[in-house]
Amino acid sequence: MKKLIFALVALLAFQPLTAQNKIKIERAEDLPKHYYDLKGNKAMDYINNRDLLLELAATIESDLKDDLEKYDIQDKATLRGYHSNFSTISFLKNDLQPALDQIYAGRKLTEKESDKYLWNLTEEVYIKTRLEDPDLPEEAFKAAFKKNLEAALEKIPFAVVQEDVEGMTGSLDILTANLIQGIIEGQLQPIIDKADKQVPAFVAKELLGMRMTYDMTLPYVADVYKPVFQAYYDKNHVDVTLVDIWKDRDADLDNNTQLKPVVVGIWDTGVDEAVLPENNRWVNKAEKPDGKDDDNNGFVDDVHGIAYDLKGNKVSEILFPIAEINANYQQYEKYIKGLMDLQAMIKSEEADELKKYISTLAPEEVNPFIENLGMYGNFSHGTHVAGIAAKGNPQARILAARLTFPYENIPAPPTLETSKNWVELYKNTVQYFKDHQVRVVNMSWGYSQNYYESLLAMNGIGENEEERKALAQKLFGMEKDALYTAMKEAPEILFVVAAGNANNDIDFANNIPSGLTLPNLMKVGAVDIEGKETSFTTIGKGVDVYSNGYEVESFIPGGEKRKYSGTSMASPQVVNLAAKLWATNPGLSVAEVKDLIIKGATPSTEKPDILLIHPQQSLKMLE
Repeated sequence: MKKLIFALVALLAFQPLTAQNKIKIERAEDLPKHYYDLKGNKAMDYINNRDLLLELAATIESDLKDDLEKYDIQDKATLRGYHSNFSTISFLKNDLQPALDQIYAGRKLTEKESDKYLWNLTEEVYIKTRLEDPDLPEEAFKAAFKKNLEAALEKIPFAVVQEDVEGMTGSLDILTANLIQGIIEGQLQPIIDKADKQVPAFVAKELLGMRMTYDMTLPYVADVYKPVFQAYYDKNHVDVTLVDIWKDRDADLDNNTQLKPVVVGIWDTGVDEAVLPENNRWVNKAEKPDGKDDDNNGFVDDVHGIAYDLKGNKVSEILFPIAEINANYQQYEKYIKGLMDLQAMIKSEEADELKKYISTLAPEEVNPFIENLGMYGNFSHGTHVAGIAAKGNPQARILAARLTFPYENIPAPPTLETSKNWVELYKNTVQYFKDHQVRVVNMSWGYSQNYYESLLAMNGIGENEEERKALAQKLFGMEKDALYTAMKEAPEILFVVAAGNANNDIDFANNIPSGLTLPNLMKVGAVDIEGKETSFTTIGKGVDVYSNGYEVESFIPGGEKRKYSGTSMASPQVVNLAAKLWATNPGLSVAEVKDLIIKGATPSTEKPDILLIHPQQSLKMLE
């Protein structure tokens, strides 16, 4: 018997771990982290030297396989990423059938209808075309690839994938070799320089993906991808009229004379209050714009709200002073509009101008361009959100609470000093909301412990993974606990947060604030004008309701109106509804408002477990 036992033990020792023996991973911060020593090589060396690239690919592949042997990862989005990486590595090794198999394995894990058709579709068709006849001359291959891609798209219902096809086709207009090289040299190389021998895994994986872009995408943009997707769009979009379900759900209270004022907090990147209708601007009557703290509350010039800079220090400007950093910032507003138009297949002067400008960019000009786009995106974000929250409610009073987020390629790392400041920021901001009778607050932002750990690695901080994780856990934990406590101690305020735009599971991601659970908090996902899930929205059981987050029109600083997409645009629509409920009946509790929003919502025809807000029904329930 002893021999039999020993034999079984020896046999089991050499078997793959079963799911029962694996370490279960239920939160993103617990995922294994990997770092790589690039041995002094430059990022472009891996693009230009295939042997060097394959050596790195082999190391990454080994780590990924080890992860799946040791860990039971409870997140489909993460597992899709593993399959995508395996497929890329197999492709680079010219192992085409395994690359194709990994695409199919990853697609089985998709949860959104459009992903079931489009996830890695172009890669699939490319590889299948190569496998059909490996010896085709290049021009003949292009023709075959084009024909096969056309045939694949013909089988896909356009109504399901229209928005994704629009975005993909628009992006092809600005994809150039200089743009890719600029991203590699301007974004990845600085991280490699700072991280030294501990380059984060996402940088190494990005190098593999960029090499694949050089091989599989760039040579075929003009002759295959662009004409095929454009033809597919042109043939089908005229036959599909998207039904806007929100027009029949919206509730406009502009003509209601029985409303009561309701203060709405926009906790975001700042608000240009001047673009809002005058009646929608919250005013602190005890303060004057004179550079003094007239009401002795610790904030200078808080006439329309409060503000903090990137380090968590109090400042007086509730709108980020972008002109001090980039005097040409208005040009970037045009570029962002051009980008949005391209991705929506809208012909415009701004779209043409953007295409022309990007085509002239040298590689060294790419990163400054991207950073300036990010700066303007941050600058305009809060104003856009505020306009959505106030729409159709003459009694909404927008109180701005400005946060400042980084836009640089390598943001400054978190420190104990800045985290202590943010702890105070969270406490003081929520107290400010309480002091001024804010009823509902929008929070269209978020970050994670993993983000902090990545920032430390990107800046070359920490001797090893354990040290970085411990520091990230400490700093992020301080901030998370402070925010949780502040919100918990304000039970009379409803906090509404954007679920996120990472096409992942909200509970697994465990960001703040969307990873928090409180009775006075709601989490919002994004659907389109038809009520279908957007390709980007974070999903999961933790998402309470969904609203329109696709091409939503609202103000930007200066007063123009633009269409932005994201759960950032979905969340303030729930805030808008909550504010209308309170304006109609100020005596409602937070629990009652949540109940009215959820009970008034209707199940999605696409996925019954998704609840779509219905402002008219929620307001009728008050009667």
